[in-house]
Amino acid sequence: MDLLHSNGVLIIQHLQKDYRAYQDFLNFMSHVGDPRNIFSFYFPLWFQLNQVVGTKMIWVAVIGDWFNLIFKWILFGHRPYWWVHETMIYPNQSSPCLEQFPITCETGPGSPSGHAMGSSCVWYVMVTAALSYTVRWKEKSAVTLHRLTWSLLWSIFWIIQISVCISRVFIATHFPHQVILGVFAGILVAEAFEHTPAIQTASLRMYIKTNLFLFIFALGFYLVLKLLDIDLLWSVPKAKKWCANPDWINIDTTPFAGLSAAMPLTVVALVPYCVHTLMRTTDKKCN
Repeated sequence: MDLLHSNGVLIIQHLQKDYRAYQDFLNFMSHVGDPRNIFSFYFPLWFQLNQVVGTKMIWVAVIGDWFNLIFKWILFGHRPYWWVHETMIYPNQSSPCLEQFPITCETGPGSPSGHAMGSSCVWYVMVTAALSYTVRWKEKSAVTLHRLTWSLLWSIFWIIQISVCISRVFIATHFPHQVILGVFAGILVAEAFEHTPAIQTASLRMYIKTNLFLFIFALGFYLVLKLLDIDLLWSVPKAKKWCANPDWINIDTTPFAGLSAAMPLTVVALVPYCVHTLMRTTDKKCN
């Protein structure tokens, strides 16, 4: 891992030195990849456009965030901005100098990247949803148009994912392998829901059972690790010690904060069912 991390540091230094002119754009892309955008922007928009896509998106977001939480508890991934000071591989304490930014000092473990995972899963859902409308073009002999649309949308997808990944590496909050792992983990979660049509017809009981299982499993796993004397807040002291500016420390990115967020996500995930139920009730009254 030291070899992987040290090579990652070289990439970060290269980005910070040669792409400094793109700092504003990269910081913006880091905000674009923020998982909170799913619940504040992407989900409300798509649920208005297409309730099926909106339902799938919220479930992908919830399950993806849950997996990201579990993976971070298991993998114990370091973040570059503190690893360069903690590692012993550099002789005579000549650790590389990595520049920090106001959004650098996340306090949770770094692997996999939550931004990369959240961005890839939600954009995968949006691209596949948009492409589903172009299938009929193939039946109308508009194969060329379908292929052009397919190429354009997937090109946009990968441009956004690569930009988000580069931005997270540029600000020294993730190593390259952590963002790559996040992208492909997000795609796997989204692809799994492409083959899970049952979520569209799930009953209220199933919604509640699924969300309770996710929360109880995460809480139980957290308690088991605590009983094994594994400190899940090991990364917080490192972040506080090596963050260049105390005002930049983001406590909301700790694993415990992610676990505490599971209950609000449970409520959000019930929204599609409640809306569908209300609409069916209204239609019956009108008829």
